Amino acid sequence: MKLTQVAPEMLTLSPDLTRSGSAKAFEERLQSSIDQVGLVEPLKVAKRPDGGYLVIDGTLRLRAVRSIREKQPDRFKSVPVYVLEWAQRYEIRFQSDIYQDLLPSQLAALVEHLHASESVLKSDIARYIGVSPATLRNYTGLWRLLQRGGLFAQVVGLMDVAVFPSSNPYAWLRLTADGIERVLVESFTDGAEPYEWIEQSALSARQGQPVRFPIKFVENVTASLPAEFYRVAPEVRNVKRDLGLRRGVAPSSTKLARERQRAFTNLARVSVQSPDPVIQSAANSLQEYLR
Repeated sequence: MKLTQVAPEMLTLSPDLTRSGSAKAFEERLQSSIDQVGLVEPLKVAKRPDGGYLVIDGTLRLRAVRSIREKQPDRFKSVPVYVLEWAQRYEIRFQSDIYQDLLPSQLAALVEHLHASESVLKSDIARYIGVSPATLRNYTGLWRLLQRGGLFAQVVGLMDVAVFPSSNPYAWLRLTADGIERVLVESFTDGAEPYEWIEQSALSARQGQPVRFPIKFVENVTASLPAEFYRVAPEVRNVKRDLGLRRGVAPSSTKLARERQRAFTNLARVSVQSPDPVIQSAANSLQEYLR
């Protein structure tokens, strides 16, 4: 499977590979999202024997791109696509349906099962379901939240019903148990007991009346607590954040070397200056990771 860029006019649709109906409101939200942040998830296509590409997965995304281009022709002159074999088009469509129909918590459990029990590399799992490595790492983060239990697992339940976005589980993972309770009480529950608020919010969402919180709001409120509500010190969180950002892209070797050296320098400073032996150990471990 190859990732490349293709002009929208080279893409065609087939009713045989199009999911049946979708809510107009969902299509409008999808178009708004693509208009604001771009096309984050590549389409899956097959190269047609007679030229061009057939969309296997991504019909709504392509429709959104075309609608935007009708008003702004200079935008989306090309879109990212995974190119697959023509003979695999129905097989991949079936796999994509499974992926899209699973809840975030179910996908997290599936990824961890395939990796731990079946010894499937996570990079292979990402290619198999057609997502980026960064997206797959989010499922690892969701799994860690589930394993921590308590309010952390309850937060994943709210991701399953779209009250919270599932696109950055690490915003929650950085918190302690006291930290997650505090951020829920201060920023979400409006004074209610967290477990009761979670139960009521999930029920409202299942009844078609969800209250959704945007990812930027979640990231801001989970990043604004006193230091004692985080599992590691700010220096280590910043290094881990930088590592995650670097993993999500493919930088040049020169840029990678500069970033690696900068990370080493910061980690060396933390390992020497921090009075906390746990933080020192974490910094040393991250240095070994970068070697």
